[in-house]
Amino acid sequence: MISYFMRRISENLTKCVEIIRNVFLNFILPIILLIETGFNLIWKKRKINISNKSRNNIIIVGGSLANKGAQAMTFTVVDQMKRKFPNKKFYLFSIFEFETIESYKYKFNITPWTNWHRILLSCILHKYFIKTFKRSLFDTKIENIIENTALIIDISGYRFSSQFDQNYWIFYILDIIIAKKQEIPYLIFPQSIGPFNFSFKNRIFFYPLAKYYLKYPKVIFSREYDGLRYLSQFKNINIKKTFDIVIQNEGYNLSNIYREEIKSKDYNILPNSVCIIPNRMVIERIKTEKIYSIYSHILKKLMKAKKNVYILRHSNGDVEICEKIKNLLTNNERIYLISDDLNVIEIENLIKKFDFVIASRYHSIIHAYKNGVPAIVIGWAVKYYELLEYFKQADYYYDIRDLLNIEILDKSLEKMLLNFQHEKEKIKSRFESILKTRNCFDIITKYIQE
Repeated sequence: MISYFMRRISENLTKCVEIIRNVFLNFILPIILLIETGFNLIWKKRKINISNKSRNNIIIVGGSLANKGAQAMTFTVVDQMKRKFPNKKFYLFSIFEFETIESYKYKFNITPWTNWHRILLSCILHKYFIKTFKRSLFDTKIENIIENTALIIDISGYRFSSQFDQNYWIFYILDIIIAKKQEIPYLIFPQSIGPFNFSFKNRIFFYPLAKYYLKYPKVIFSREYDGLRYLSQFKNINIKKTFDIVIQNEGYNLSNIYREEIKSKDYNILPNSVCIIPNRMVIERIKTEKIYSIYSHILKKLMKAKKNVYILRHSNGDVEICEKIKNLLTNNERIYLISDDLNVIEIENLIKKFDFVIASRYHSIIHAYKNGVPAIVIGWAVKYYELLEYFKQADYYYDIRDLLNIEILDKSLEKMLLNFQHEKEKIKSRFESILKTRNCFDIITKYIQE
C-alpha cells in the first residue's frame, strides 16, 4: 500500500514538473524575450567595441556527432575553418549526446550546451542567475569561452520551422540572442528553414522575435529556395541560397579532426547490392505498420530482382528501426545488417560500393550523390525534393506526408533497377557543376581576423 501511494505521488510530481516546464517554455520564456526585445528597441545598448581579432575561440552550435549528417557538417566546418584559421580554438557546443561522446579522439573541444545554459545566458538578469545557480546548473567556464569567442557558426540541419515542437525555434533564437549580447559575429550555415505555419498563440511570439533577431546574423544561408521564400517576409536580413556544405566538401583533412590516425573499417560488399538507410523522423510521421509494410514490399521486390540488401544506420537513433527492417522477411539470407557505429568517412566509403540506395536520411543522400550513387528517397520535407530535382532525380522521391502509392513505388524501383548506371552518370555531371560554385567558406574572412 505504501509503495502504491509513493508511486502515485512520484507520478503526480512528474506530471506537475512537466506542466510547469511547458508553461515556462511556451508562455513565460517567450513573454520575457518579448519584453527584453521591447527594451532593446527603446534603449539602444552601448557597443562593446571589442575586436574579434583579440578573441581566440570559434563556436559551432547546432551540430552533433551521433547523427552522421550533423557529424559530417561538424567535421566539414572544423576542417575548412582550421585550414583558414589554424591558431583558433574550436568548440562544438553539443546539445544532444555530450555524455556519450569520446571527446578525447577529436582535435576540437566538445562542450555541453543545455537549454539551461541558453536560458541563463540570454536572460536580462543572466549575471545574477549564473551567480545563483553556478554550483548546480551552470559551468562558468562556458561563459568564459563565449566571452573570448570571435565567431559563432550555426550548422543546424533543420530546426527553424513549425514542423517541430515550439521549443526548437525558441532555443534557435536564444543562440542568436547570446551572440548579440556579446557582439559576436553569427553565421547561419546552409540549412533547411520553414515553414512557419504556427498556431495563432505561437505566431504572437514567433514573428516579433524572428523579425528582430534574424537581422543580427551576418548572413543566413538556405539550402532550398523554399527557405528563401519563408525568410523573405522579414526585412533587412542577409539571405543567400547555396548548397549544403557537405556536398561542397571534396574531402577531409583528417589531421584537422582527429588527434591520432584513425583506422577506418572496411566491408566486402557483395556485387549487385542495394543499401537501405531509414530515418526515425519518417516513422514518427506515418503509421508504423504502414511504413514497415512499405519496407517489406521493397525487400520482396529486391529479393525477386536477386539483389543483396544491406541495412545501414545513419544515426544512432535508427538502430531499432534497422533491426526491425532486417527481420521483416523470414527468408532473409541475402539481407545483411551493418550494426557498427561508423563515422561519416567510413559511411561514404561504404555507400560508394552500392548500385543504389533507398534512403530517408538527408545526408545519406548527400553522401550517395557525392559518390555518384543514385537513391530512391522516402522523405517528409521539401529539402528532399529540391535536392533530387537539382540532380534530375525527382522521379525517385516519395513524400510520406502524402499517401504513398505502392504501384508508383514499384514503377520507380523497376526503373532504378534497369537504369541505375545511367542515373550514376547524370548525378556525377550535376555534382561537378556544384564544385565550380563559390561556397559559404569563401565569405568567412569578412567577419573574422586571424
